Amino acid sequence: MIWLGLTTCQGEIVISSSELKFPDGFLWGVATSHFQVEGNPKEMAGRLSDWSMWTNCDGKIIDQSNADRACEFFYRYKDDLQLCQNMNMNAFRLSLNWAALIPLPGAALDREMVDYYKKVLTEIRAKGMKSFVSLFHFCLPNWLADIGGWTNPKTVREFARFAELCAQEFGDLVDFWITINEPLVYAYQSYIAGVWTPGYEGDFLLAFKTIRSMLEGHAAAYHEIHSNVKDAQVSFAIHWRIFSARNPINPLDQFARYLRNHVFNHIFLLAIREGRLIFPFPINCERVVQSISGPITGLKDSMDYIGLNYYTHETCEFQWAYPPDFFGQQAETHKNAKTGLGWEIYPQGLYDVLTKELPEYSVNSQGKQLPTYITENGMATKFPAHMIDGDWSLNDTERVNFLTEHIKAMHRAIADGANVKGYLHWSLLDNFEWADGLEARFGLVRVAFPTQVRTMRESAKVYAEIARNNGLGMQMLQASERPVTSNT
Repeated sequence: MIWLGLTTCQGEIVISSSELKFPDGFLWGVATSHFQVEGNPKEMAGRLSDWSMWTNCDGKIIDQSNADRACEFFYRYKDDLQLCQNMNMNAFRLSLNWAALIPLPGAALDREMVDYYKKVLTEIRAKGMKSFVSLFHFCLPNWLADIGGWTNPKTVREFARFAELCAQEFGDLVDFWITINEPLVYAYQSYIAGVWTPGYEGDFLLAFKTIRSMLEGHAAAYHEIHSNVKDAQVSFAIHWRIFSARNPINPLDQFARYLRNHVFNHIFLLAIREGRLIFPFPINCERVVQSISGPITGLKDSMDYIGLNYYTHETCEFQWAYPPDFFGQQAETHKNAKTGLGWEIYPQGLYDVLTKELPEYSVNSQGKQLPTYITENGMATKFPAHMIDGDWSLNDTERVNFLTEHIKAMHRAIADGANVKGYLHWSLLDNFEWADGLEARFGLVRVAFPTQVRTMRESAKVYAEIARNNGLGMQMLQASERPVTSNT
């Protein structure tokens, strides 16, 4: 056996011909969000959130399913957290249901919902897991959605209040706070693609206003949490997508790649580093964009760690159109295998983000080194929501390969100096995947939705071994050399 011990900023990692070991104390976990798994009875009975309304409008969800039951995590959380313990997890990510916790404007936190989340968080701690808790994971209370959501300044103030109340109630039970999940994904899907509530298409101005408001909301929430929780660890979760130009020597394709990369990947982190919202050229030539740009109170250095969601790679090309669309369009490629949702499988991208893109944001203005946690990474297969019996999807070789290849890429990044301290796989359970509904299955654990029966897939068993060993052994390294395929 060839053995090499490297001392990184995290401690010693082991690289050998027969194993890849991670530093002591590394976190292995799974990620969820409330709307996608809970089936919260208060929210659904009263249609308290924008998404609880949206999913019951004709034509909004591809497979015509809804999240009224989802995974019934609200009732089954003890069993699901026991699954996590059985899988040797030491971290669990969830989100708080803003609409159920504050169903009316100006209301105090709903005591029934407070008691529920305290029970969940207490159970997470009792199972020996660290908690990552998100405050905004794409869902708004209807009373805010009805006045424009994040495009209305009132939402920033209400989000700060929500953060304050949650910090006061749950602060002693939360290990890591995530203020906002994937702000650029939300802005794009809701105001440009139009496939998420409120369903605007091509409205870049509203998307940019949303980005500004979310930065303001993040900063306000960051300081509210720190005011109420000593030594709190607070950040947001960025969805990073690797962009490539279809024709690397075509300057217009490269320009489209540059704009997509800057706005989708860098704009939020850059704003936190600089304390101001900065749009790239030529977008910043527009007077209305200039009015949105500029300093944001309390934003600078409002991040105690980097929360990274990584899934895929995208090729883009310039699009000739009038008026001009500088962002270009996605170009179809067949270079890499794809998931059931058509997302390219590109583990090298995770290594590249960790070693080439994030270092410029990993030290704040005070010289403090910020650790990175992978807060989401996973792949979807597609199976209809009505399926119940049989062994369908249980031998999920493609997910096993996806998982091990990305973990190998993460290990290489750590060996090359990336300060990564944890990995949370998306997701524990098959769940409600927004516009794609229940048929898009991200779970390590299969859910037969009509019966709610859980069954561990092969990927869950492999991940359990990785967590138990704090790394990949020889058998997994050899198995992961099989080609990655997609399953639709």
